Amino acid sequence: MSNVPDLYQHVLQSMADGIIFADSQDRLQFINETAERIRGIIAANFIGRSIVSVHSPHSGDKIRELLRKLRDGSLQQARRVIEVKGRYFENIYYPVRDQTGVYLGTLLVSRDITERQQLQDENQSLKQRMICGSFNGFVSISAAMQPVFQTIGAVARLESTILITGESGTGKELVAAAIHRNSARNERPMVTVNCAALPEHLVESELFGYQRGAFTGAVSNHRGKFEQADHSTIFLDEIGDLPLPAQAKLLRVLQERTISRLGSERDIKVDVRIIAATNRNLSQLVSEGQFREDLYYRLNVITLPIPPLRERREDILAIAEFFIKRFCERMGKPQLGICGATRTVLLSYDYPGNVRELEHAMERAVALCPGDCISPNDLPSHFLAARSNGGPDWRQPVAAETAALSSTTDLAVARAESERRLIMDALARTGGRKAEAAKLLNISRKTLWEKLKQMN
Repeated sequence: MSNVPDLYQHVLQSMADGIIFADSQDRLQFINETAERIRGIIAANFIGRSIVSVHSPHSGDKIRELLRKLRDGSLQQARRVIEVKGRYFENIYYPVRDQTGVYLGTLLVSRDITERQQLQDENQSLKQRMICGSFNGFVSISAAMQPVFQTIGAVARLESTILITGESGTGKELVAAAIHRNSARNERPMVTVNCAALPEHLVESELFGYQRGAFTGAVSNHRGKFEQADHSTIFLDEIGDLPLPAQAKLLRVLQERTISRLGSERDIKVDVRIIAATNRNLSQLVSEGQFREDLYYRLNVITLPIPPLRERREDILAIAEFFIKRFCERMGKPQLGICGATRTVLLSYDYPGNVRELEHAMERAVALCPGDCISPNDLPSHFLAARSNGGPDWRQPVAAETAALSSTTDLAVARAESERRLIMDALARTGGRKAEAAKLLNISRKTLWEKLKQMN
């Protein structure tokens, strides 16, 4: 651009944005140094060539059509986002005209929007997690729970029988409620049956109902749980504890979708979607003769395993803070924080009772906490006694950390592991919000993003 004064050229060269100008014939007249870096070209090799030459070959026709519209005025500007070597750039095309409206050429401004694009990706990911996490109050930022959320979304609208497996306290009933809430049957309430809590002599009458006079005390007809769940969902919790006689009748329901009340020979059609859950190994119970093999295969259509809390430790602090907020509101107490030493204890404990155990621990801590920050002494005593999974001693954090480091001959490995723990702790404390976690760690969000990529 020989007619541009030197001052203007210096200004354009010093800009952080890439600046390219092509004349009315689409010939390149100016490319600043930033644009050279972005596109990996040398300006002198492209001046005088078509502006299409600085774009990828497969986009040539699109660029020509875009330039035509800028020239004839049907476009006032155009925007494209491109990716170059892992970085994202926003390209904005402006038509340049003189005072009389004569088209002089096209100005192309390239701006590095990598961080903004990454933030958008993060937000989209978090939105997706929030959508998943909105199922009946789930709180999770862990990768281990994402398959659970995805499966819930995939099976909710189906009519298939679901078998939810997992240890006690992992939230199997929450998963069942989430499936029902997002199903076509959600206008009617889900009916829940705790099979382990039913006395053996009452199981059949509770599940399938009874007719008046069926037994002593049956003074009127009674609709069982399956009839109550007609056109809805029945959740059979702890299905592994169902007695064998009731298992035979349940198999009939699954096969024929009919039930018969005790004391009645009449079959009653039921339209019920069945979700079952167990913390026991059903295949082992089958081999031991305690569970019907044919019923097991009928139930085991779609299996949904729920990971224990110890396998998703990044969720621990987020869940703890969720329960603290809930119990503070219930007890009319001001919002409490979690002391640093308490975080160490919570992250070190193995949670044999899973989320339910953490919930009870937080209820106790909120009730007993005398200050504004929950200390280790507010937790149940077994939390302090059990330094499971090699967790550090909350009473001597510096000494414990030194011992852990000294036991590792590779300083780089020890430092990386320590850094990883700090990052996961910060993410858990901020509910997965990377910008806030970066502030806690006193590093830039970009640095945190790069470290997370390295950690995979």
